[in-house]
Amino acid sequence: MTRFLSEEWLRELEEAGSNLPKGKFSITIQYEISGTEEGKLRFSVVIKDSQIKEILAGKNKNADCGVSTTLSEAFKILSGEKEIIEAFMQGDLKVEGDHQRYLIDFESVRNSEHWKEMCRSLEKSAGLREG
Repeated sequence: MTRFLSEEWLRELEEAGSNLPKGKFSITIQYEISGTEEGKLRFSVVIKDSQIKEILAGKNKNADCGVSTTLSEAFKILSGEKEIIEAFMQGDLKVEGDHQRYLIDFESVRNSEHWKEMCRSLEKSAGLREG
């Protein structure tokens, strides 16, 4: 079992995301997740042609947007328990930079069956989902 948001889990995300179908969406997202075992976790996700190309530890000064939330909110979003827009509107997820691309344009990728299947698989890997 892989701990949610651990280095190993992020590698699994990178590998799974690299196999998503190609599309037209590209963005670099800087994440800051608080409440992890290590304190604040900072990493960036580079998405090109609707596929995850790279996940980098630390700060990425070239990110299109920055997203900050807590570990528990990140899990709710991954599991589909809470929509990103809902978390944003409730103040549980903050976005700096290109809000439109992250909140609106990225929806087409996040709502795809391939993306949802990837998330379900990653939940299972972390022992967060049965079956």
